[in-house]
Amino acid sequence: MSGLRILSDEAVHELLITLPRSEILVLQAIIEEALSGFSTGKERECQPEASVIRRPEGQSVLFRPFTSPSAVGTKIIVDPVSDPKTGKRPGLHGVLVVCDNSGIAKGLINAEDVTGFRTSLSAIIPWTWRKRVDHILVFGAGKQALWHIRLALALRGDEIKSVTVVNRSMERADELVKRVKEENDKYWRSKAEISSHDPADKSGVDARLAEADAVFCTVPSIEVLFAVNALNLDSRQHMPYIAAIGSWQPQMIELDPALLERAVTASANARVLVDDSNAFQNHTGEGIQSGLKAEQLLELGKVVDLHKQGTGSHEAISGDWLGEGLVVYKSVGVSLTDLAIGEAILKRADQTDIGTLVANI
Repeated sequence: MSGLRILSDEAVHELLITLPRSEILVLQAIIEEALSGFSTGKERECQPEASVIRRPEGQSVLFRPFTSPSAVGTKIIVDPVSDPKTGKRPGLHGVLVVCDNSGIAKGLINAEDVTGFRTSLSAIIPWTWRKRVDHILVFGAGKQALWHIRLALALRGDEIKSVTVVNRSMERADELVKRVKEENDKYWRSKAEISSHDPADKSGVDARLAEADAVFCTVPSIEVLFAVNALNLDSRQHMPYIAAIGSWQPQMIELDPALLERAVTASANARVLVDDSNAFQNHTGEGIQSGLKAEQLLELGKVVDLHKQGTGSHEAISGDWLGEGLVVYKSVGVSLTDLAIGEAILKRADQTDIGTLVANI
C-alpha cells in the first residue's frame, strides 16, 4: 500500500510486544544481515557520520542518518535537560524517518520502542549462542533494560531461572519488575524469578555479579557500574556474557576498562566484541580509557558472517568462547540496523494496518 505510514509509540509497542518467538528471530536475522553488510560488505562506506549537538541549556540531540540499496532515512534522538523542579532527567525521545531509495517518504516512526528493541536485540545476538542463561543481571530500569528482559524471556524464557534488576532508583526498578511480571504472565510465561535489588547493598550486588551468566548494562552512566573484581573471574566455574549499550558518548562509561583489557589479554577463551570498532574507540568512555586497538576487537557483523558460514575453525571464532568463554560486547549503534528494523516494522504495519496512513503523499 503506497503512502506515508505514521506509527505512534503506542502503535510500535503493540506491534513489537505481541511478536511471537519465530517473528522475533526473523527480525534478529534482519539485524544480523545489516551488521554483516556493515562489517564485511561495502555498506560502511555508504553510512554518513552521526553527529551530536549539545545546546547551552544542556540538551543533547543525536542526528543519525543512514542509507541502504532499498531506502534512506535518519533518526533524531533528544536527550532532554533535567526537570528544574524535580531534578529528574526525562527519557530519550525521538523519531525515525524512512524514505524509499528514490526519496519518497514511507514512514514516520516514534523512535523510543524501535530504538530499545533494535539495540536490545543486537546485544542479545551473542547471548543466543550461549550455553548457559540461568541467571541474568540487568543494570538500569529504562526502555533499554525493559527490552533486554522482554527479548530474553521471549527467546529463552524456559531456560532462565532468575532476572535481577539493579537501578539507582529502587522505585523505578520495582515499577519495571512489576511491569515485566505482568507482561510475562500474558505473553511468555517464563518461570524465572524476576526481582529488583538495592544498589546500596554492594555485597549483594557483587554476589549476583559473581553468579550471573549474563550482565546487561543499559545506563547512560558517567561512572563505571561495577569493578571487574566483582565478577570473580579467577575462581568462577562459568564465564559470563556482558553487554553494555547505555554509554554512547566519550564522557559516558559503564564497564571497567580493566574488564576489557582482561578480555583481550587473559586467554584465548575471551573476546571483546563491538558493533563498530571506530565508534567504540572514539565515542565511548570504555574505548577511550582502555586504549584497545582495532586488532584487539572483533566486530559482531564479522562474527555473525563466520558463524552463519559454519567456519568454526576460523581463528576469529575458534574454540568455544562464543558459547562458554568471557565475552564482552560494547555497542554504540550501527545506523544501518535502524533502517533495516524501520523497514521491517513498516512492512508489518502495512500488513496489519497499524498506525495512520497518509495516502498519495
